[in-house]
Parts: sequence; structure tokens; C-alpha cells
Amino acid sequence: MSKTKCPKCGSISIRQGATKCPSCRAWVSSPRLAGSRVQLGALGLVLLTAGLGGFGMLAGGAAVLASQGRLGGPRAPVSAPPPALLAASSALPPAPSVSAASSALASAAPAADTPPSSSEAPAAFAVATTIRLDAPPVDVAFADDEAMAFVLCEDGTLRAHALDSGAEKARARLPGKGTALRRLPAGRLAVLGVSTGLPLVTTAPWLSGAAPSAYLKRVDVKGALDVAASGDPPVLVVASAQGGRVVRLVGTDLAPDGEILFPAPIRGFAPLPSSGGDQLLVLLDGRTPTEPGSVVLLDPVTKPFGGARSAWSSLLEPRASAAPRAASSERALLFDRATAKVVGFSVGAEPRLAPAGPQPIAAFPWPGERAVVIGAAGEGTLVSLDHREVLATVALGGVPSSAALSPEGRTILVALGGGPRGKGATTVVLGGEPLRIVSTLQTGEGSQVVSVAPGGRLALVAATSARAVTVLRRP
Repeated sequence: MSKTKCPKCGSISIRQGATKCPSCRAWVSSPRLAGSRVQLGALGLVLLTAGLGGFGMLAGGAAVLASQGRLGGPRAPVSAPPPALLAASSALPPAPSVSAASSALASAAPAADTPPSSSEAPAAFAVATTIRLDAPPVDVAFADDEAMAFVLCEDGTLRAHALDSGAEKARARLPGKGTALRRLPAGRLAVLGVSTGLPLVTTAPWLSGAAPSAYLKRVDVKGALDVAASGDPPVLVVASAQGGRVVRLVGTDLAPDGEILFPAPIRGFAPLPSSGGDQLLVLLDGRTPTEPGSVVLLDPVTKPFGGARSAWSSLLEPRASAAPRAASSERALLFDRATAKVVGFSVGAEPRLAPAGPQPIAAFPWPGERAVVIGAAGEGTLVSLDHREVLATVALGGVPSSAALSPEGRTILVALGGGPRGKGATTVVLGGEPLRIVSTLQTGEGSQVVSVAPGGRLALVAATSARAVTVLRRP
């Protein structure tokens, strides 16, 4: 390595690039660093110490950010706040602590499956009157004005009774013994289960005393097990128990306008309301006991009938409960009797499955993305469709035979007429938050069928053993 001569002592011992002579310790180049040290003084030491402390704080903050996985992400541009904001900052209240902010967020965010707030408890039903019959009732329905009850009896008659007095106002002899009633638009009643055809009764001429030919029509669908009306003017879609047949009827004369033949037994319909046009779910059992059933979605008014449809086959025994349109919105609620699951359907979304409790016989939508399932073992089960879990169970105090949901979707009436002898004589009313039995009513031995009026203030319970229909009323 080459060396140079020291300008002070003359010694040739300075290495190239050095700034101090190793012999005389004299500075060879300009002593900038030494000058800085001499000029630092007390104030410089304070500033230097503060700077090192600030660096330590920055390093500590960087370590925290790195431990939280935030370091290295994109940073927002830093801009100086306007003078007005700086001047007003001294008048602002102090920022809340982290714990206070967390508490505020927790109280503001809705919890999962939080029940909707209700200002009052559901109004309780009470027994208003009892209609005595000379034959066991099979099914009941309300007139459009809710002033009369239509009663289908085991002797093959259809009767009309005033709700206030219970007096019989009209009686019609049907062309066979029916198993159920369905209310249709324009004041019509459909009588299901008649093997010779589907009887349709127009109630206005019947109640006015007209001849049977003026109010009774028989449609050529034998053993009808369900019927649905859709559109304006309405078309009727009828399912037959014979051969898996679904028929569409149109016009004032209800002429056949197409049919679909399914290879599996049909269990019924479930309407699926939609703003883009109501759809219809056809519930099918499996062709064999080991084969799963299916749910077929079709448009009841499109042409040709059944030309566009889709199927979903993840249920063994799909069933549906009648629910008021206002309560179901644009959704349909099904349940699988074999696997004890409840299923929520909506247009354009995947079905949602949740546990239903043991032996389900009915299921109804409940506020807050929930459902209430009535089980044959005597329990009402509240389930979450979003989280797919059971939230609560309520003992009903008997074996349920049927249930109905009120139009506002917050009250369920359960007839407890089941059991080995089928002579249960009470009906319970479920409602409230938390879900509970609001009242228990005596409705006669063999309370088998319950129906709630569209207005929500009246209900009917048919008791077969007592040969009576109990009229329930609430404020």
C-alpha cells in the first residue's frame, strides 16, 4: 500500500486516504467530524438524546405493527391539515379509549340471530264460541269476509256456519268424501281427496240458495291432493295422487292447458312468491324407499306448461306447511321428515339447511332468519337458518296434530289432538321473545285441524271426537 509524507513532522507513514498522521497525530485533511464534536455542546447532547429516544419509539412501533401483520402494506398519503382544523382541534373532546370504542362498536353491531324488537307481547287468543256438529269435521276454512266458517265433514257434506252464533247457513252434498279444503280466488273452495274428480264450489251462489248446478263444478282430476292458484286471471295447478300427474287449468271454464307426469309420488305444492313472478315447488317422494325425493321448481303460467323447470334432490321426504304470504316474503320453507332438516328456499339463492328437531310435522318462518319447527314428539324447536343450529326448544304439553301461522308471522297455533287415542283436547299458542307458550285453550277432544283467518284476529280448531269447531278470537 502506498504512503505519503506528513506535512507536519515529515514522516512518510500516512496511508492513502487517511486523515491523521500516525506519528505526530496531526490532522492531514479538514477536520469536519472533529469540528462537529467540538461544537456539539450541552444543547447538542440533549437533542441527540431526544433523537435517539424518538428512533427507539419508532422502532418499537414498527415492531408492534410487524407483529400484527400490518407493516409493509400500502400507506395512505400524508397531507397537512388545514389551519382551521388545527385551530379547532383544541376545542374537541378527548378521543375515547380503545376499550370504550370497542364497547360502543359491540353495542351498535347486531348480534347473530338477534330477535327483532317488539313493543308488546303477542295478543292472546280466547275461546269465542263453539259450533256443534252432527258429524266429525275433517277440515275448516274461512269465508272471504271472515263472517262464516266452511266445514268439511266426514259424511261427505260441506257446511257454512255463522261465526257469531254458530248457526248453519248452508249445506251441500259433495260427489264423494273429501280429505281437505283449499280456498281459491273469486270465492271458490276446492275439495281434495275425492276419487271421482275435483269438486269446486263457488260460495256466493251456494250461500244464496242456488241449485247445485250453479255452484258445484267437478274437474276431471281424480284423487286431487293439492291445488295452487297463480296469476291474474288465476290459473289453477292441480296435483293428482294417481300417476304423479300435475295439470294446469285456465279460463273461466277451467279447461286443461297442459300436464306433467312425474315418475315419483307427489306429496304436494309449496308456493314460492317472487317479485318477478310467482313460482311453484312440487314436492316428490323417492320412487323407492331408499331413493331420495326431490323438489321441482317450475313457473305455473309459462307456456308450454313445465317447459322450463329445475330440480333439487337433497331431501328424502320433502314436506311444506302452509304459511301466509306476508310471513314468507319471497321465500318458502320446507322440511325433511326423514332426516329432520328444515330447508329455506329463495329465488336465485342456494337452499339453506338447518336441524329441525325430531319428527317434524310442520315448519314456519320466524322473524330474524329463523324458523319454528313443530315435532311429533311434542316440542317446538326454534332454529337459525343462517347458523344452522338449534336455538331453543319449547315443550308443548301434548302430541301435535296440526299447526298454523298467523299472518303477521309472530304467532303459531298448535292443535294437540294427537297421541295413541287421538283425543287431545287442547290448543296452545306459541309466540313472544323468547319463544314460549302464550296460552293454552280447551278446544275439544280430537283437536285435529287449526286454521287462522287472513285478518289474523280469528282462528278455527276442528275437533273430530267432540264433533265441534271452536272459534278463537283475539283483540
